[in-house]
Amino acid sequence: MLFLFWPGMIIGLLVSIILIFFPRSRENGNILLGFCLLTVCHCLLVSILYQSGDMVNVPHISRTGNLSAYLVAPLFYLFVRYLLYRGPLFKSPDLLIFLPSLLNLIDFLPYYLLSGEEKSSIILAQQLGEDHFLFSESSFLPDSFHFYFRQIYLLLFLILSIRLLWINRNLIRREEAKVNRDINRYLWFMVVTMSISILPPFFRVINLVEAYTLGMQALTLAITLIGSGIFLFFHPSLLYGFYWENESQERIDFKKTSETSVKELQRLERENQELCQKLNHLIQEEKLFLKKGFSINDLSVASDIPVYKISPAINACFHMNFNQWINQFRIEEFEQLIFEGYHEKMTLDGIASKCGFSNRTTFISSFKKVKGITPSQYLKEIPDTVF
Repeated sequence: MLFLFWPGMIIGLLVSIILIFFPRSRENGNILLGFCLLTVCHCLLVSILYQSGDMVNVPHISRTGNLSAYLVAPLFYLFVRYLLYRGPLFKSPDLLIFLPSLLNLIDFLPYYLLSGEEKSSIILAQQLGEDHFLFSESSFLPDSFHFYFRQIYLLLFLILSIRLLWINRNLIRREEAKVNRDINRYLWFMVVTMSISILPPFFRVINLVEAYTLGMQALTLAITLIGSGIFLFFHPSLLYGFYWENESQERIDFKKTSETSVKELQRLERENQELCQKLNHLIQEEKLFLKKGFSINDLSVASDIPVYKISPAINACFHMNFNQWINQFRIEEFEQLIFEGYHEKMTLDGIASKCGFSNRTTFISSFKKVKGITPSQYLKEIPDTVF
């Protein structure tokens, strides 16, 4: 199986670097997948070194695998969540995913501070072998704690990822777009390979899967990385965005116009116009923009239109993204409230909140982008007769 390990490492590292540093990685969520695969690379490296016995030559890498292992499934979950719902790449509560890694770092800190020679002697005495999964150098937790807690923690986020994919299955019209089918298959491929890594170790506690060794663990990690590399190799356009909601727009961008029929372009244009009219009417009629944190997924539920169709329609009709489009309605509402004299009895922040803005920074930034001036300047420039 060694013939797969190092190719997996090299391919995984290259794919991770491409996903993380590609210019649009922060715009389309690829950076989350890149870091997810990078943690898999680190786990594979540690597994290979322990399994082969070479860890004794690089002792400072020993016992670092859990630091990355704790992050694999959470980062994949964040990627799937962004893929489906958009919004910020990383929210403040998401920082909690780092707590287990921090706990592991604190628990093993005395070991991490040992010299290379001291670590090498411990590695030779007790840390090598195919069956080595437990960790006896912890400071205050049982030897088996991190192994089983890690598996439970990863399983939790794997279940959350599967749940997201399952509850949104009706929003993915796989029969309409090949790229949707490809992305969907890749996500389920990741789910399956991670399941093979996460589930079998649970049975070790009742001695049912003794055959699950470091070599088997390394094999599943290598397959994940090689599969990701193959997928990206055959779908390089997805570097520009692992999201199906922009699929129809991406198809036009990545194929030459001569390869796309005029009728198809006209059909897409008519469809986008019809969707925009329906969405505009719904937003204005129901005043959905007044709801703080209103997302593209909320609009999908309210309009019964798949998420992946909404974004390209808004881009095509209004030449802006979903958040910019929603904020325009809020700014119009703000102007109306100012016209009605709300500024005489409420602060600007209070009016902005009433219009659906979640915070002052977003309000000022959006207002300035639309009007070219700040809200305060806007008030000063309005003639008194208006009030």
